[in-house]
Amino acid sequence: MKNLKWCIYTYRHRKAFEYCVRKYIHEPALKEEMLRRAAVHDMDKMIMYLFMDQKAAQEMHVKMQPHHLENDLPRTYEDYVETVIDYECAPYTKPDKPLNAYDFTQLLVDWKALDEETGNKLISIMEEIGIANSTTYIDDEEGQKYISSLEEVTEEMIYEEIRTYLNENPDNELDMILRSQFDVYEELSR
Repeated sequence: MKNLKWCIYTYRHRKAFEYCVRKYIHEPALKEEMLRRAAVHDMDKMIMYLFMDQKAAQEMHVKMQPHHLENDLPRTYEDYVETVIDYECAPYTKPDKPLNAYDFTQLLVDWKALDEETGNKLISIMEEIGIANSTTYIDDEEGQKYISSLEEVTEEMIYEEIRTYLNENPDNELDMILRSQFDVYEELSR
């Protein structure tokens, strides 16, 4: 499998993302929306990893997803919540990204990589969900236990997650393109 390491990295990140949604989002309608997003979070990137170089797939993903603030896409409140959860869950599975959402946002503002208005918007969301502080996943024994309990990710698990995603999202225009690429990839892999 092309980019197996990156598919595993993203698979585990997606599990941490869902964990953080369940742990930190309490308002019922927002929780429902964020769990819906957790089911599709970064799946476009996971599929692109199968037939593109990692760097190109990552760059395309960042350009197309409103939870990435590096692009000029219009954003909803829920997009910003997804950004916050994306930042918060990173240290659970990404040793190269050890900062939680609060510390990472502060760093981005300090570096001028994020304007103060957007930084304040993110901090406000963190305050709403109770994570506007410098605690880390190391302080989350339940989260550590959950992440360590995840089984070893296999190629079949990745394929199954992609198949499920494509079957459950048949009308998305981007997904139709990715579906055709995935079908070709699967055929060639046999």
